[in-house]
Amino acid sequence: MISIAGNLSDKETLTGFSYFLQKYGLTQAFLTSQISFSEEDYPPVSSGDTIQGWITWKGCRLPVIIPPRDLSRMGSGFLEYTNGESTFPCAVINDRDSIIGIDIFRHLGLFLSGHLEKIWSSQQEVRKDAVRVPFADYYSDILFSSLVQVQAKNHQPLICKTFWPDGKTFAVCLTHDVDEIRKTYQWLTHPARRIARRDWGGLKRQYRSFRQKLCGHEPFWTFDALADIEASFDARSSLFFLYETGKVSLLDRDTWRHAGRRYDFAEPRVRELLLDLYRRGWDVGLHGSFYSYESEEALRSEKERLEQSLGQKVHGGRQHNLNLIIPDTWLYQEKAGLTYDSTLGYNDCLGFRWGFSFPFRPYLVKEDRFSPVLQIPLAIEDLPYFRSPGGWEEFLDIHHRVAALGGMITLLWHHSVFNETEYPGWSEDYAKILGYCKNNNAWVTDAKTIAHWWMEREQNNFRYEYGNGVLKLFPLSDTAGSYLDIILPEGMSVHLLEKAIIINTVNNNVTIRTSPLHRMECVTVMISEFSDGNYS
Repeated sequence: MISIAGNLSDKETLTGFSYFLQKYGLTQAFLTSQISFSEEDYPPVSSGDTIQGWITWKGCRLPVIIPPRDLSRMGSGFLEYTNGESTFPCAVINDRDSIIGIDIFRHLGLFLSGHLEKIWSSQQEVRKDAVRVPFADYYSDILFSSLVQVQAKNHQPLICKTFWPDGKTFAVCLTHDVDEIRKTYQWLTHPARRIARRDWGGLKRQYRSFRQKLCGHEPFWTFDALADIEASFDARSSLFFLYETGKVSLLDRDTWRHAGRRYDFAEPRVRELLLDLYRRGWDVGLHGSFYSYESEEALRSEKERLEQSLGQKVHGGRQHNLNLIIPDTWLYQEKAGLTYDSTLGYNDCLGFRWGFSFPFRPYLVKEDRFSPVLQIPLAIEDLPYFRSPGGWEEFLDIHHRVAALGGMITLLWHHSVFNETEYPGWSEDYAKILGYCKNNNAWVTDAKTIAHWWMEREQNNFRYEYGNGVLKLFPLSDTAGSYLDIILPEGMSVHLLEKAIIINTVNNNVTIRTSPLHRMECVTVMISEFSDGNYS
């Protein structure tokens, strides 16, 4: 049994509880049979506006908003808390139970509700350090790992939804913001910037690019180079196209970019590009204009313009400059008909703004509901990656932490940086990342495909029965097929399946894919105990 701090009458705790069920595909009946809430031992503590301390799990430091209880006298510690003044175990295991003295569900609920936004705005350096880790995912993993141990102790399998299809162990989402399709005012600003930095090599590259322009080569029309790299890895990406209407003042240099980024989806060359990308399997999405994050009307109008030129429905996108009013922008996107958004991230550092690497739905506090606009959280943007002295090493750190939990890394490489003359090595590193992830069994694809997969996964729910070595899985609705993980106790193995096939086996985790099923059908799995070379 697991005893955990918390109270489901608390809205934030209930929010985190609901998210946890959905993420792993567990039923409420199963989870409440395995855990008990010990709210009487943990009086409610208000959530602060600063990071109170840190817990350490699997070598990663995770921020704590609500201090946990000291459990040093209640068992052998497996989770440690520190606040700089004291250090103690806040989760322990004894002969009978696991006891978790930190309210994991409430933390998840706070993360989902945007509670960190105020904290990050006042603790910038803490933010940049904390978000390097998908800390919300690690919070989930603390409890899930305890559930696996409890099931193993009871000699019972644990059934959950597989995160990704076809035996892939994590995902990489490829995205590009199409800010401009032709170089304009940058012919002045880019050379000036190189001169100010005494970057003479960069200045020479600007000169070479200008000569190429005079010969008819547009430096920001890089779509063939981008597509060729991705096609070589049998991958596709999402390209978010911009319809900029921001006002321009010659006296305000910050507004110049609005002028340089004006292009129309109906321009023959642009429309031909949109259609060609779509026909070849790339996702075409909306890059909401600079001020559209505060206007439902602007988002709706821009989406309709793009759909008219594309001749197809546009499913999602990203706000220009990562501009967000939380949660207002998501409400505007919802009303405009978008189903996914990939704005939630940073352009000054790498990492996970709210601690989630998986797709998720933010909780809208005032609306008292989860947003229907699925978040594809941004992790790595090209600008902070290349501004870092150790961009590749930072990617490896993020990859290691995400892959360990089976999460997702969303990349943003602006399409213009595939111009090798002006950005030498930028496309090379992009290809290097794709190759590395592919070689490590990643599912590398676009945002629309990931969003569609995740939304289908949300709908495919199962209940199960287990006894006498027979596991029966019942879908709660008709399904075209689902991927499920069967996590077995040591010494047990899957011996026979009906209406399913084994996709992958790693240690004690067996991934299966079910056949198309009607609600009254079931998958039957024979589980055998292996002892002394024989099945029993």
